[in-house]
Amino acid sequence: MNVFRVAVRIVAAGSVLLGIAGPAYAAENAAGAALTTDAAQALSNAVFVVDLAKGKGALWTTAAGALTQAQEAAKKQDSAAVIKHAAAASEQAFLGMAQLGYPLTVDH
Repeated sequence: MNVFRVAVRIVAAGSVLLGIAGPAYAAENAAGAALTTDAAQALSNAVFVVDLAKGKGALWTTAAGALTQAQEAAKKQDSAAVIKHAAAASEQAFLGMAQLGYPLTVDH
């Protein structure tokens, strides 16, 4: 679970940085339909966590698929769908990284 704690700390630090950049992204798209700040931040966090899991060799296909769905929803400016899929991608990526701490076999 130590990997999970480290990942949470990294995402928390990223959230602080993205919290600053998130409103700028929403304002940048103010001319047309824009993602909400929460949706933009959720997508940015999901990209970060999925990339982190990929770098550790712990990326589950469910995380990659959910991220793709979140990115497609962002293209359609569907904030609710972005948040839903980004949350799923982040969760699956965290689970993949947490799995690294488990033993490969079980001794009976």
